[in-house]
Order: sequence, then C-alpha cells, then structure tokens
Amino acid sequence: MSEDGIPEGAVTRDEIAELAGLFDRYEFAFDPLSRAARESESDFEERVKSLFSERVQPRYSSVTFAAFHCRIKSRCRAYLQKNAP
Repeated sequence: MSEDGIPEGAVTRDEIAELAGLFDRYEFAFDPLSRAARESESDFEERVKSLFSERVQPRYSSVTFAAFHCRIKSRCRAYLQKNAP
C-alpha cells in the first residue's frame, strides 16, 4: 500500500485526472443543484464505488470505503490545484 492510503496500482494517474474532472464539475459548480453538477457528482460516486469494489476491497480488506473515498477526494483536490490554468 502506498503512503497516501491508496493501494499501489489501484488508481492510475489517468483515472485520477478523470475523477478530478468530475469532482471539479460538481464541487466547484456555480450552481451545485444544476443537473450537470448533480450528474457529475453521481458519475464520480459511481466510479469511486466501482474502483473500490473491483480493485481495493478484494485485496485490501483493511481499507474502508470511507477512507478510500476521502483519499480519492484529496487526490482530486491536489490534482486540480497542481493543474489549474
């Protein structure tokens, strides 16, 4: 497991970039109740659940979904901050 709490290889850089895009569209939406923001949040949540159930849960039983979810959000914030225009 990596030092940031996400098991090695569980989430690729490309997946973090994809998740960060979804996260950005709902977390920083001008209108968080807009359809686009809600759909982005739903897509983000489904993708995180899928990654956890397919890659983390079967091999790393000590990692909870809550911890994984929190860490993914942190990684998305860091990605967005680092790659801001």
